[in-house]
Amino acid sequence: MNKGGEPDLLDGYLREAPARLGRSGFEAVLRAADATCALLAGGHPALLAGPDEVAFGPDLQREYLALLAVLITGRTDHHVITLPQSDGTAGWAVAEKHLAHDPKALEELRARITARAHDGARTGRALEQWWDTE
Repeated sequence: MNKGGEPDLLDGYLREAPARLGRSGFEAVLRAADATCALLAGGHPALLAGPDEVAFGPDLQREYLALLAVLITGRTDHHVITLPQSDGTAGWAVAEKHLAHDPKALEELRARITARAHDGARTGRALEQWWDTE
């Protein structure tokens, strides 16, 4: 319960997540989210990545993103959507509730995110080439 006597937003998550993830997975997600929140609070950019010492596979990555969305937005009405990657692995994005039920809007969002990621990767490769020639 929060100070106003209302159920705390994270109470349900913190009670249910260990059963879904197992103790070590739950702890890994919490450590990763805590580190990310500390970086963001300090004004630093944060890379969405889990701890190296734990197998931080796709299920934990998705859970981590969902937890960050709740912590950042203060809401639980978002949806984590799958973004297929060119290498066959899955990536994710957080979408507003109304998009989850609009296949056309969801596909347009996926296309925009994918295009932005490809542009960023091209820019990164160009900068690396430039850096290597200097």
